Amino acid sequence: MTNNTNRSPVHPGTDPQDSIAPVETERVDVARRPEESSAAPCANMGESTRNALEAWGYAIGSDRVITDREILERHGRSAIDSRHRAGALLRPRFADEVAEIVRIAARFQVPVHPISTGRNWGYGAASPSVEGGVVLDLSSLQAVRFVDRDLGLVEVEPGVTQGMLYQFLLTQDDRWMTPVHGGGPDCSILGNALERGYGLTPTADHFAALTSIEAVLADGSNYRSAFHALDAPLIGSAHRWGIGPYVEGLFSQGNFGVVTKATFALQRRPQHTEAFFIRLKDDTALEAMVESLRTVLSSLSASVTGVNLMNDRRVLSMSRPYPIDDVPEGAVISDQQCAAMTREAGISRWTLAGILHCPSRMRRPVRRELRRLLPPQSGTPIHFNRRRLSAANSLLRFLPFRVGGIAGQLRSIDALIDLADGSPRRVALPLAYWLRGKSPTAIQPINPAHDGCGLIWYSPLVPMKGEIARSYVDMVDRVCKAHGIEPLITLTSLSDRLMDSTVPILFRPEKPGESQRAQACYEALLAGGRELGCLPYRLSHQSTGPLLADASPGHFDVITKLRQSLDPNNIISPGHLRISAY
Repeated sequence: MTNNTNRSPVHPGTDPQDSIAPVETERVDVARRPEESSAAPCANMGESTRNALEAWGYAIGSDRVITDREILERHGRSAIDSRHRAGALLRPRFADEVAEIVRIAARFQVPVHPISTGRNWGYGAASPSVEGGVVLDLSSLQAVRFVDRDLGLVEVEPGVTQGMLYQFLLTQDDRWMTPVHGGGPDCSILGNALERGYGLTPTADHFAALTSIEAVLADGSNYRSAFHALDAPLIGSAHRWGIGPYVEGLFSQGNFGVVTKATFALQRRPQHTEAFFIRLKDDTALEAMVESLRTVLSSLSASVTGVNLMNDRRVLSMSRPYPIDDVPEGAVISDQQCAAMTREAGISRWTLAGILHCPSRMRRPVRRELRRLLPPQSGTPIHFNRRRLSAANSLLRFLPFRVGGIAGQLRSIDALIDLADGSPRRVALPLAYWLRGKSPTAIQPINPAHDGCGLIWYSPLVPMKGEIARSYVDMVDRVCKAHGIEPLITLTSLSDRLMDSTVPILFRPEKPGESQRAQACYEALLAGGRELGCLPYRLSHQSTGPLLADASPGHFDVITKLRQSLDPNNIISPGHLRISAY
């Protein structure tokens, strides 16, 4: 059996001080008698699978081949309430083991489902795409290094999380920002980029920051980006397109191979970061704001790096506990009760939260220009930076009333500024717990999939036109309420032409019929959005079929032909458009 424990995790030819070695993940193999080894094949497995498990045990160590049913059950839990569980779990320690794992999979015709850290909550998490699939867990691959420190080019493996990269940059060179999102410090940088995630730093589009990859194809052969294959790693890391056809896109939301490392071009840290807020009283004001944002984002594209529009219920979910005792089973908070709660909390019908990144000397001119470009009826934006936030917190001790609510809002603003500054915070994660009536504390370890939360993300793209945005909001409000799902709506700018909307479908999976109701709501939203021309930018592995079933020939036919050529035996995530779960 191969012993890999002494192998160096630092990449050849790199300075050890520029690297962080992989950190051993929490061991999941429990104490057992030798005959109960975690690598012992299950009795109901086919001969091919049993042979593959034995070969994998020799290749990566039997302690890294898990078949214990209890471990597989827990590992495969997902907030979308997927019932699929792995037949086995593979946990390689090093990237060069992945090729042998895939070669064994191809030899014995046993499909594998790769994940990075398994924190793709609301889309599938660590559950496989088919029942009994073998999950290839890459969370132990945690090497990170600078390709070039001066140019801000960094190479990461799938197990490198937002928190790990942030700490690496903090200690190595804090000129550069971590491209974060609101899922928290334990989510994979690479997994999120391959899913085309986005955030509030100047590197808003995370896949756009990815410049090169290395991957293992279904036959076990290796893929390297064009300039890397030509032994020009520096320009290959600085220039994403290479020469010839752009192939890297096939690995984004695709099951064409297992990505084992990627290079990112990081954004230099701006001198000044601040958040601004605008309160909109009704949906008519929303329309006017969406129309004006096209001009704001095109005119101030270098400074206004992201805008979120959140409806009243979405802001309530961030600031107030859910009134469990006042909401009937299968219903939502009534409009009257919602109005009372928002009045008490000082929440408007819509809240705009935006981010400014600019040189310090430009902050006042940018504020003035922003105010000039906004609709006259929108009111004056309220700006918060670190200094103003500190002053507001200092004033709290003198306020005789509503201190708790104000303190909570200031904490939310602090978290938002942290995200905009490249510091990972789990801003969005407590949302999954809202229906339980109490959100987890800021320091409490949480995992929605393991904690029994129900969450399905509906994430359509919405053109930045006021009329379409209003029709979309009306559709979501109507469909969600009809299914007893709280209509929590966020619209996020992706450019001056397009927004992404995130609608969390929250449910209690332990209650009979709740999962089915949530899935029915998702499918109704999918149909309603499609009628408006608003299609999701991202799907879970349970929602691919309904959308693609009646797609016209063309794009997906090409993908199918490419898949048949590169993976004729469906070894990599069969029947699934994605390969990663961050």
